[in-house]
Amino acid sequence: MNKKVLVIGGGTAGMTASLELADQGIEVYLVEKTGAVGGKAINYSCKAAGRCSKCGACLPYQLKAKVDGHPGIKPIVNSEVKQVQGEGGKYKATIRFLTGSRGVDLGAETILEVSAVVAALGFDLFDASLKGEFGYGQHNNVITGFELEKALKQTGSVEKAFGPGLKQIGFIQCVGSRDLQAGNNYCSAVCCMYTGKLAKVIRQELPEAELDIFYMDLQTFGKDYSGFLKECVEVDKIRYIRGIPSKVFRYPYNYLTVRYADTLGKGIQESRYDLIVLASAMIPGRGLAQFAQIAGISLDRDGFLPERHKPGIFAAGACTGPKDIPQTISHAQAAAGQVIKFLNGLR
Repeated sequence: MNKKVLVIGGGTAGMTASLELADQGIEVYLVEKTGAVGGKAINYSCKAAGRCSKCGACLPYQLKAKVDGHPGIKPIVNSEVKQVQGEGGKYKATIRFLTGSRGVDLGAETILEVSAVVAALGFDLFDASLKGEFGYGQHNNVITGFELEKALKQTGSVEKAFGPGLKQIGFIQCVGSRDLQAGNNYCSAVCCMYTGKLAKVIRQELPEAELDIFYMDLQTFGKDYSGFLKECVEVDKIRYIRGIPSKVFRYPYNYLTVRYADTLGKGIQESRYDLIVLASAMIPGRGLAQFAQIAGISLDRDGFLPERHKPGIFAAGACTGPKDIPQTISHAQAAAGQVIKFLNGLR
C-alpha cells in the first residue's frame, strides 16, 4: 500500500496509531509540538500497590521505544500543523518548525502530501486555580493529581516530595468536571479510578495515615471497579466522603482545613489535612479549536473532536473525550483500522 498518513500528536494515541499504520507498510509522518514523542502519560507513575493495578503507566514507554526504532515512522518534533487543505485521499499539510535545528530555520515551513490525517491531539488539564475555593496556588501542599503523579515518578515517595510526617491526606474529586460554572458539563470518567489507585500507592508508604476521598458520586467504569472500590474501603481503609468541599483554608491554623457539606446528612463538617490532592478535569486540548478550523470540521458541544469527520480525517484518543491509557490505546487502534479501510478504498 503506497500511501502516506499524517498523525498529529505524539502522545499515547498518536504513537499507537502510527505503529498500527506503519506495521501495515504505510509511511507515517508523526508531528509533535514538543521535543520528543511521549505525551503527558510519560510522566505518570506506576500504581502497582503490591501487584499490577493495570494503570497502563508503563505502556507509553513501550510505545515510544517502538516508535523511535520504526523505519516506517518519521517523527517531526518541535513542529506544528498550520494548514490542512484538500479532500479525502489528497491532502496537503503545511508544517511549521517551532525551533531551528539540523539546518532548519526557526519558523520555516514544509508541505507534506498525504492520503489521510489522524488527529491525536490529546487533552489538557483544567486549571485548578480557577476554583479559588480549593486554595490551589495559594497554600503549600495543595496539589493536583498530575503533580502527585510526577512527584511519585521522580522520587518514589510522597513524603520525599511533600515533606515528612504526613498523617492526613485528602483527595477532592470533580475539580472542573460536571461543573456548570466552569463550563464543563461532562464527567472526566477516569478520576474515580486513578484517585483510588494513587491512594492505594500512598497507603503502601504510609500505613497509618488517614486517607479521605471527597466525591460527588462514584462512576463505576469497568467490570472490576466495584471489587476495586470494596478493597479500597475494607482493605486499605480509605474513607470515602460524599460531599464536595466548599472551601480549603489554612488561617488561623498551621494545617489545611477542608470545610464541606456531608450530603449523607451529617451537615457542615471540617477536617484537617497535611496534603490535599485535586482531581483536575480532563478538558479539550488548546490545539483542538485551531485544528478544527484549519481542517474545516466542527467540534462537539463539549469542545472535543467528534468521532466522525469528513473523509480522510480521523481522530484518536482523548481528543475525542476523556480516556485512560488502555482506553486511549484501544481507541487509537480502532482509528488506525478505519484509516486502513479508507486507504484501501482509494483508487
